[in-house]
Amino acid sequence: MRVKKLIASALSFVLCIGNMTAAYAAAETMQTTYVHTKKFIETAAESSDNSASVVTIKLGDVNGDSFIDAADASAVLSAYAKLSIGAFSDFTLMQTVASDVNKDSIIDAVDASNILSYYAYASTLKTSLLPIESFMKNKSEAGATTTTTTIVTTITTTTTATATMLASATKTSATAATTSISNTVSPATTTASATTTKAPAIEVTTTTVPKPTSTTSIISTTSTIPITSTTSTTSTTSTTSKTSAIPMTSTTSTKFTTSTATTSTSTTILSTTTTLDPKKVTEIKLSKTEITLNVGGGDISMVTMLPATAADKSEKWTSSDTSIATVNFEGWITGISEGVCTVTVQSVSNPKVKSEIQVTVIDPTRVREIKLSKNEMTLPVGSTDISMVTMLPDNAANKNEVWISSDENVATVTEEGLVRGISPGNCIVTVISKSNPDIKAEIKVKVTDKNQPISISLSDYELDILTGTLGISYVTTLPKTAVPISEIWISSDPSIASVDKFGNIYGVSAGTCSITVSSADDPDISATIKVNVHNRPIITSIATTTTTSFTTTTTTTTITTTATTTSTTTTSSTTSKPAITTHLIQSHNGATYVDGILIVNKTYSIARDYPADELTANTEEHFRLLQEDAAKLGLKIVCSSGFRSYDYQEELYNNYVSTDGVLAADTYSARAGHSEHQTGLAIDVNSISDDFIGTAECEWLEKNAHKYGFIIRYPKGKEAFTGFRYEPWHIRFLGVETATKVYESGLCLEEYLGIDSYYH
Repeated sequence: MRVKKLIASALSFVLCIGNMTAAYAAAETMQTTYVHTKKFIETAAESSDNSASVVTIKLGDVNGDSFIDAADASAVLSAYAKLSIGAFSDFTLMQTVASDVNKDSIIDAVDASNILSYYAYASTLKTSLLPIESFMKNKSEAGATTTTTTIVTTITTTTTATATMLASATKTSATAATTSISNTVSPATTTASATTTKAPAIEVTTTTVPKPTSTTSIISTTSTIPITSTTSTTSTTSTTSKTSAIPMTSTTSTKFTTSTATTSTSTTILSTTTTLDPKKVTEIKLSKTEITLNVGGGDISMVTMLPATAADKSEKWTSSDTSIATVNFEGWITGISEGVCTVTVQSVSNPKVKSEIQVTVIDPTRVREIKLSKNEMTLPVGSTDISMVTMLPDNAANKNEVWISSDENVATVTEEGLVRGISPGNCIVTVISKSNPDIKAEIKVKVTDKNQPISISLSDYELDILTGTLGISYVTTLPKTAVPISEIWISSDPSIASVDKFGNIYGVSAGTCSITVSSADDPDISATIKVNVHNRPIITSIATTTTTSFTTTTTTTTITTTATTTSTTTTSSTTSKPAITTHLIQSHNGATYVDGILIVNKTYSIARDYPADELTANTEEHFRLLQEDAAKLGLKIVCSSGFRSYDYQEELYNNYVSTDGVLAADTYSARAGHSEHQTGLAIDVNSISDDFIGTAECEWLEKNAHKYGFIIRYPKGKEAFTGFRYEPWHIRFLGVETATKVYESGLCLEEYLGIDSYYH
């Protein structure tokens, strides 16, 4: 600690100052801060130790509160600001001495900076503190490194004054001619380091101020302090160098009698940067900022309050729409209804700090999609149609529909989706989910005149026929009220299958092609049949015919083999190896038996006098069992046509030929002698037409007939082998064992026995 003993001589100095003449006081006021402060401090320091009293001064403790802190630095800066513009600092003598901590006889920002440096040093080191005198000495010797955050206020004052000094120095007149003040505030951060930046010296030119006389003299002082990051003090006999974190240029010129004085001063005011409270929440981080929930589901986003040292980390949770999602005090979010809302978490201790979560709630049982079985329909006036609706997902809770027609003058629609044509034209029928009106599907509806054909329906859209045989697919014009169309038949490849004007398709060679039938008046009304033409099965006779004659019976036995070609491929060549299946063919009383089974088809016939006049007993008995078991399931199967005589079959066939022609008749009716009905082993059930197809009886019969000894004699897709169109109503009795084997093979009877069926 620096102690000055100020005796009576110091007090005399103060009195001396008070008794200065008015003229000298005026002249001193016009001098620079440097001259004013330096003279004041040096005079006090030169006071004799032979004082009548002793005053103890603590260096740096400007306000006398026994602490060296930022308040002392602020007081120094305040005094410096006043001195810089030529005013008095209002400091007492003791405050003036305590302020000059670097002992350069100047009170300025450097002293304030040094006080702050010592304050920072004392704040971080609680024991073994150096006195400020020792701290300043070490700092001067080792070079100081200081980091200061400042707000710089530059005040520039220019004053031009004219003063007339009377020769007797009893009167002073000063006239302020011009005064201008400009303030600039800018934050700055400087780092002072004596080891990296050399501070340029302050250039000071001083002319001694004489006491006032009748002569005229000029005192000129010029000080220049550039911006730098180093604080240093250099003293010589003629130059004082000071560098601080403030730009300063000061020029003073004083002229007595008649003179002009100009003063320009820059002042820096230091302030301390605000420090965040380490115990107060300043930020909230979330593990999730977006959450998607099902209605009734829940989720949470984990919260982190920062900084970790915050004393109160309690949370406050709110939802922007509690009808969509709610949140409890712990942050658990629950989905209430479908929609989007925002959940916010706030710091209780600092409500300005918050974070948000976007919450999307989805109802998993709500309809999301509608699929239709038809997206377009054409119907004549007065007719109806419907498109089947599927609401997705399957577990949708409310699948109710709302149906709307865009033009009820064209078509109307019921609550169930049944569309009815009202008048020719076009409209849109829309189905909407009642639970989710945003979900919808549309049907384009075209209503036509009821007499106008709109489409063609076929009995078969795919045919399999053998080379040299015929096939046909029957045409129906829709609507049924429409005038029948004139048909045009075209084959895509006549070398595979040809077609006549009646639609009779003839197999020419193996391959696949398409047959198209269209309206002669409207080519857009058309339908297509896929035709597969197959080669005939290969049947080779192996054994010679042996004839055994009895009294009235003739039996011819022929052993045949069916060769099936299989290919085996190797890396160098391809070889074919036939697989031979042997069948026994016998002729007895004009009838043909293959492996003991009576065969009647287009290839094999029976004579006019074949001994049968009704269904065989076995056939009739097994059919009765079939009927009874079907009836137990609520199914009704009846015999529509059983035994037919040769003459009846001949008459029936000829009637078909006269109506449809030979080629067409041969696809669905057998010639006399080639019909199974003449054997007493075949039955036509229920409706002998396509109306039977798809009925419950039809489907049950197909899957169960073999259990009673029957097979579907002309199955679908086997037309090329049987020679007849698909007839699910025509069953043939073989016995339970044989019928089951044929059913399980998946073959028709011709395939199973290796025979063909075509008229020679």
